[in-house]
Amino acid sequence: MSFASASNIEARDIAYTASEKLKPEATSVVEYQSRGQVVVIGDTQALKNLGELPKNLSKEVLEYKGQSPKSDISIEGALGQFVVTIADQEIKADLVLDLTPEPLLSMGLKPPGYFTANPNENLQSLKDELAELVGTFEKPKYFDYDPSICAHGRSGKPGCTRCIDACPAEAITSLIDTIKVDASRCQGGGVCATVCPSGAITYAYPKPKDLLTHVRTLILTYLKAGLPNGASKPDLVFVSEEEQTRAEHIFPAALVIAVEEVASVGPDIWLSALAWGAKSVRMFDLGDADGSGNNRIPKSSRDALDLHLDMTQSILTAAGYPASALLVVTDSSELITSKTMPEFDLATHAPITGKRQAFYMALDHLVAKSEDAKASTPLPEGSIFGEVSVDKESCTLCMACVSACPANALQDGNEKPMLSLVETNCLQCGVCVNTCPESAMTLSPRILLDFEVRKKPRMLNEEEPFCCISCGEPFATKSGITTILTKLSDHSMFADDRSKNRLKMCSDCRVRDMMEDPDVDF
Repeated sequence: MSFASASNIEARDIAYTASEKLKPEATSVVEYQSRGQVVVIGDTQALKNLGELPKNLSKEVLEYKGQSPKSDISIEGALGQFVVTIADQEIKADLVLDLTPEPLLSMGLKPPGYFTANPNENLQSLKDELAELVGTFEKPKYFDYDPSICAHGRSGKPGCTRCIDACPAEAITSLIDTIKVDASRCQGGGVCATVCPSGAITYAYPKPKDLLTHVRTLILTYLKAGLPNGASKPDLVFVSEEEQTRAEHIFPAALVIAVEEVASVGPDIWLSALAWGAKSVRMFDLGDADGSGNNRIPKSSRDALDLHLDMTQSILTAAGYPASALLVVTDSSELITSKTMPEFDLATHAPITGKRQAFYMALDHLVAKSEDAKASTPLPEGSIFGEVSVDKESCTLCMACVSACPANALQDGNEKPMLSLVETNCLQCGVCVNTCPESAMTLSPRILLDFEVRKKPRMLNEEEPFCCISCGEPFATKSGITTILTKLSDHSMFADDRSKNRLKMCSDCRVRDMMEDPDVDF
């Protein structure tokens, strides 16, 4: 049980009143239209137990015998737009009722309009629910996507797949260089926004800046009202909307923030809250990691969220703060016993839109107010911060990685053959690794806590330029020319010395020499 003083309760209520005056930006909506056409999939006994459907529904039956037809049937779409394919037959439907022993769709969050049931149980309540899904329905569009900063791929080379891997609704698919989000299947799990390293995909219900504004308003109002009257600094508890009442009962003095899904709140929000004055940040009752039971988030979401919790706790520890200031809590209420943030001068910066900018602004304040911050710390594999290392023996400074880098983390030396890294920009997306023709690049998840070091370009490799043997102008690197000569040593077009020497010339001199060579047949 949690105890709270009157001053804590009063400060909390004043904070809630202030936050109610905020007007977050509205999001667009996704519309569904259903005429009540149902595809029912089951064996003979299941279909018999189902009986008749309500009169406002029409059904098409896919009956099977023997084993479950999981490998034979595919189901695409969502409410009002399902396409069920079996063999070469396509069936369009508004709803799908799956009575197979093992559901045909296995994702953590099933599409709206897709229902499963044990055919041996009473199915009347399910049939009533199906009957209510006839008409036009709306839901919020939960995400915004900016393909221009997406790190999924470049020029056909693969990169980040974090959102695809984490999405419990399997609503995100690859378009090679960018992604596509099926708005009809998206159900607002929000973990895609949490794991996105660049902020290309963001939560839209509420938008990131609106949520930060809400958080800051709550904390600052609480501090202003409570501290002069003996209240302690606030604990912040994020909770899904259906768990809000229970959370408020367990944590009567905490600032409870109800969101569509707890997994939509990530490191930028957590650290900002701590920098602004929350003594702890908690995610309430996310459940066990296997995704079972009520009020549990799916395993893919929980795995991704756990990684980012681990990453952020590692950063807090390296900055000189207790990792337990950021935790998942349940009914056992670790809030009472966990070590929380110490006293320090609080951040005064306003909420900003950019995810990484908001994260770094909060981190830099925490580091500046710490006496025990480390220079850097390694992070768990899969983290969204880190460095790139280059094998100098293999790297030819071709700069393919610079052209491919979606975040401008890798930079060339302009007129000099030099490769450098601005680590604060690195997304650990892997595009550079997959682009490098010499396989000379590796990623190492870590974070530099010193702002000045993190933003300063660091040289990864450099060489003396190779000068054209004809005009003397620098045009390549020595290692690059050596690699080309080696790879083309047995090529018929470069069998004689003159043709080989053309590889050591700049483009203008190379063309001129070809025009003057009597052995070149045009």
